Amino acid sequence: MSSFGTGGFGTARAVSVDVYTDAYRIAGTVETRFSRVAEILNQLTGAHLAVESATITEYSDPGGSRVALSALVAVDSILVMIVSGLDGGTSTEMRVPKRPVRAELSLPPLRVTGRIHVAEGSRPIDGLLNMPDRFVAMTDVTLSAAGHPELERTASVVAVRRDRAQVLLVADEEHPDEPLVSASDRPFERDERDED
Repeated sequence: MSSFGTGGFGTARAVSVDVYTDAYRIAGTVETRFSRVAEILNQLTGAHLAVESATITEYSDPGGSRVALSALVAVDSILVMIVSGLDGGTSTEMRVPKRPVRAELSLPPLRVTGRIHVAEGSRPIDGLLNMPDRFVAMTDVTLSAAGHPELERTASVVAVRRDRAQVLLVADEEHPDEPLVSASDRPFERDERDED
């Protein structure tokens, strides 16, 4: 079973994937013609991604993994997908000049911190909000989940379901290299009006 549309984008090949929903991690292989992680999901014509040789782990029972020859994962439930072995290449005539900016997306129970790539001259948040695709690529990623520390990992590139993010943080344009700071790293400042 293939997980791509019928367009002629190179030779189909199997790539290793880790797919994360709000309750499950599905590891296995996906057959694709695409060389960029977000394209695999954005160009999918069906409602399900076919993951072959799948290992399915429920976050609430990390020791109780199940194995299946094939698992169909509802695309609407996918929050993050990591793919091994893609070069991410694209032809130069299709390339739009972009710059990386730091971003953090909260997709409970996951938090994804890394870099998004936005068109030169645009505001960083535009790279997340003003695009037609459901999935956006992020690079230099740290994936974490406060309630599930076993899910923490890093990846060079992932596809993230941007419209499912409950909170989006993007680094200030004036300080693009300043890391995003969590609320726990800053002292709490009480508003004097609250004491009246």
